[in-house]
Amino acid sequence: MSTSQCAVYQVKETPEYRDVRFRSYEKLRSEGKSVSIENYQQVYIGRIQPGETPADIKIRLQKQRPKNFKGHSIGCSDVLVITDEGKTTAYYINKDRFIIVPEFLTIKSSSDTRLSIDTTGYEIEGKKGTWLAQDYILMNEKKWFLMEHEEYGTRAAYVILSEDGAVVMNDCYNGFDEEARRNIQNFMQQQAAKEQEQQRQQQVQSQMQPNQTQQPPEQQKKKPELANWQKVMDNGEYLRSAEMAEEANYNMIDGLMNNTPKKKDKNAPRRSVLKRLRKHQQKIASQGKGQPQQQRAVEEEMERKKK
Repeated sequence: MSTSQCAVYQVKETPEYRDVRFRSYEKLRSEGKSVSIENYQQVYIGRIQPGETPADIKIRLQKQRPKNFKGHSIGCSDVLVITDEGKTTAYYINKDRFIIVPEFLTIKSSSDTRLSIDTTGYEIEGKKGTWLAQDYILMNEKKWFLMEHEEYGTRAAYVILSEDGAVVMNDCYNGFDEEARRNIQNFMQQQAAKEQEQQRQQQVQSQMQPNQTQQPPEQQKKKPELANWQKVMDNGEYLRSAEMAEEANYNMIDGLMNNTPKKKDKNAPRRSVLKRLRKHQQKIASQGKGQPQQQRAVEEEMERKKK
């Protein structure tokens, strides 16, 4: 089975590619530039009629642009990729002729690429037997392979795989028909959505992380304990002013209101009345020497209380 198709590639419509857009092939070569697929995007893919030449295809697309043609009118600097009878050829559309550009089909593949048109004996996860690459299609700078069962051949449905082996479509019976190409487009859109979601999550995580890398807890230095007079510097002006106005003394300016009356401890031992009285007598004696009469009165009072 072989699929006859054509794909149109046009230079990407961003400012950095303006020096290669609508240029003749001779102009590009004189400037040392090559026709690279990295500068292009696919704007159309469709089947071709048996025996159609590049010129026939160009005229047909100019007269009636298909609905799935997403670019501008086909013209100079566009590349027409034709796959017919298992052979793929890229044509650069010049002003008055078509130039074969084999370098256009040189795709930079990642190191984990496992499939090619010569792949045989390939095992697909979840499916019995081995498979071979029967055909491929080029879409959006990537190859998509039509895999045929090596034992059952056309008696079993085809499977379409991406270049790195991901299953794009099961139970494919008509090769790269409209349904198959639609499945490939949906697969690419899903992959692009996944990549965007991963980038969004990475941005969210990077925003949540602190600007400076935090050290492990065991490596973090503990702040020294502040004295009361130092704690005042951690408070704002308002708190300092309020505290200085309310505290009993300035050595308690520490950010807390400490001048509330303390509750009496019911379990504390009772203070001796006699001991306090003697202290009071000593104080009077030291302050009022020469007052024997007052001292005698105090002693008489003490004697009276003893009785």
